[in-house]
Amino acid sequence: MTRLYYSLLLTFICMSFGKAQSDIESQNLIRQYQYEKAIGILKDCPTIPCRLDLAFCLVKVGRIKEAIENYQSALEKEPANTLAMMSLASLYEKSNKLFLAKKIYQTLLKIDSTNAFVYKSYATICLKFSEDSLAKIYFKKSISISPTDIESIVELGRLLVKSDSIPEAHKLINQGMLLDTTYIALWHLKARANYRESNFKPVVTSIKKAMALGDTTISYQQLLGYSYFYLDSIPQSIACFEKVLSVEIESEPAFFYLGLCYTKLKKEDKALDYFQQAINAGLSDDLPKYYERIGFIDEKNARYNTAIDAYQKAWEYSAKDDYLYLIARVNDWKSINKTKVLKLYKQYLSSKNKKNTEYITLATGRIKELEAAKDAKVKP
Repeated sequence: MTRLYYSLLLTFICMSFGKAQSDIESQNLIRQYQYEKAIGILKDCPTIPCRLDLAFCLVKVGRIKEAIENYQSALEKEPANTLAMMSLASLYEKSNKLFLAKKIYQTLLKIDSTNAFVYKSYATICLKFSEDSLAKIYFKKSISISPTDIESIVELGRLLVKSDSIPEAHKLINQGMLLDTTYIALWHLKARANYRESNFKPVVTSIKKAMALGDTTISYQQLLGYSYFYLDSIPQSIACFEKVLSVEIESEPAFFYLGLCYTKLKKEDKALDYFQQAINAGLSDDLPKYYERIGFIDEKNARYNTAIDAYQKAWEYSAKDDYLYLIARVNDWKSINKTKVLKLYKQYLSSKNKKNTEYITLATGRIKELEAAKDAKVKP
């Protein structure tokens, strides 16, 4: 009996030693990013720690289905295993199985209401469902537990800017700046908040700070261009939009603002060229705006036929009836036939989507003048 006992004990010790050696070897391989080799060691190990390590390695080599199966296997044995649940939720999220991910995060919050990372993860998934109000609540809870989490601060700040809660956003930005002034996303957020308030100088300062930290994000180069434009720093604005076009060769906003810049510089031929390029690139709802600018320049230079064509296009793309006034006005400049002009002004006043009160007043006054002239049989 004693001999049998010692034999079994020795066998157990050997097995335990062998397992320990395997564990050490697999962990070493994982630390060296040798995931395939680690999988070879872990695949026959039935314990939960092995299942979790195996699933982790499977994710790293893109075998997602097998990874999910191993996390699910671990949860069948330990339903409240937080590591397995968080890992599985993350995989579901990456696989766009968002409802499954959301359900796991909700379960995790019931298990532990003090985990900042779970609140943050749940807030992030709420964003993907466009549930901004819920996302705000859970980012705030995450920050209340972990006030130094710069990522949560930035995400909540973005939501506050989006909802025009600018003073609250600035307060949060200042909190973030006390933590880390090298975090580029925080400078981006500060730029956005100030831009929303039309405080363009701080926008320039913030984006320059981000650029000094190595930021090359083209959308913020564009925001810098807008800010310089509204500060009337036209050469700097031009430089920004030219930089945008060096990366995005068909950027509508860049073409349009370059057109505006050259209009301010009274280089109208260049302005027209850029407005036309904006139209050529145009797939957005801004096409009427581009045609309108062409119309203004052509009208100013007495190119009435092309001005009418431009305003007509603007009206066709927008159904904004104020363009009918501009069409009537240019016809008034060019046409001897005031009967047609009178009809165009009346068409504008009878339209449903007119909004420009100045145009309405001018059209009403001009109709009275034309009708009075007609009645008196005097050339207006």
